[in-house]
Amino acid sequence: MNFLSNQHTHSRLCASVAFSLILASGCSESPAIAPSGPTSGTQGVVGTPAAGTRSGATAGTSAAAGTVGPSSTAGTTGAAGSRTNTSAGTTAAATSGSGATPSVAGSTAVAGSAEPPTAGDTGTAGTAGTAAGTTASAGTGAPVAGTGAEPGKLPHVEKVEGAGLEDAVRGTFGPAVKVKTTPPGGWLIYPQDIGRDGIKHPIFIFGPGGGTNPQYYDMNGEHWDHYTSYGFVVYVAPMSSFNSSASLDDGLTWVIAQNSEASSPLYQKLDTTKVGAAGHSQGSVMVFNFMPDERVTTTIHISGGSFDGGGPAKLKGPTMFLCGPMSDVAYAQCQSDFEVTKVPTFYTNILESSHTTSGRYGWGAIVAWLLWHLAGHEEWKKEFLEPDGQFQTGRYTSKLKNW
Repeated sequence: MNFLSNQHTHSRLCASVAFSLILASGCSESPAIAPSGPTSGTQGVVGTPAAGTRSGATAGTSAAAGTVGPSSTAGTTGAAGSRTNTSAGTTAAATSGSGATPSVAGSTAVAGSAEPPTAGDTGTAGTAGTAAGTTASAGTGAPVAGTGAEPGKLPHVEKVEGAGLEDAVRGTFGPAVKVKTTPPGGWLIYPQDIGRDGIKHPIFIFGPGGGTNPQYYDMNGEHWDHYTSYGFVVYVAPMSSFNSSASLDDGLTWVIAQNSEASSPLYQKLDTTKVGAAGHSQGSVMVFNFMPDERVTTTIHISGGSFDGGGPAKLKGPTMFLCGPMSDVAYAQCQSDFEVTKVPTFYTNILESSHTTSGRYGWGAIVAWLLWHLAGHEEWKKEFLEPDGQFQTGRYTSKLKNW
């Protein structure tokens, strides 16, 4: 069966008019996380597109000869200060018959790929060609070598963020593969070296803010890639909705089904018992409405409180509230939701962040939380729960309940 064709009021009524406006406008306060304009030659699809995908390659697309997968962005430059491990100006060679993870029609390899596949690696000739001319920017924050990896589990890491707000640290997995057209409508993002060393990858699903979509957060190909670099398989809903959690439900159901679909690159590579659900702003409300769901291990709520005050009562597992300071328009909702939670809860305000940047400045905390709850890396527990923990000090002003 073809992979892509497989289908498987506000009682507080927004603390302010500003909150409603930001939700409705897609949280466009900060240009830092707005997507860059499309690059000539991006996301070309070679071969017959699946139902619902866009036919034909974008002007300028250059696919490797004989490939059945898509080409990568030609000459795309990563964002300044991106966390890729490739030196500036590194060029990936086009390789026919490489052993790279099979691409899916409509997927786009990340600009700034690490090392190119070696000619002659195992693999069927003509599968998953690598784009020529992909260029990585000079990066900061080299990957931390994994330590103490357990069979089938994500590797342990020693560091998830640097000293500065923008100084995120990339994980040990390679470039991301992005499938921007899926049957449920959202994006699927996974590491190119998925399944390495027999690893079973946890799942991370995400609800975007009001009026936005997965592209809005992508930050020149770095936002979702940050999570996949630690080994998480990410599904991002196409758009958020106040009253419906169907897009998260449909997305998670579809992703889990790929673990049993022999034609899928995710086949037998997922840990379907470990699922994290997160949402930003209005997407946080989606997550509340999605709960309770027995498939979900933990939830993360980023600068978004429940609109009827009843969201926390739906939670069944440990949760994290990650919000901006008092200037965050969702600050009051974050606070009041925390006060009524009945599950183990970690709450933090990130200094110098805002409603639109709290998720990005909280990359480290989000990754560490997922490693703790989805990968069983207990070393991160103390960083959340101890008074001198990493996420209790410095830029984080935090408090706990029900532990």
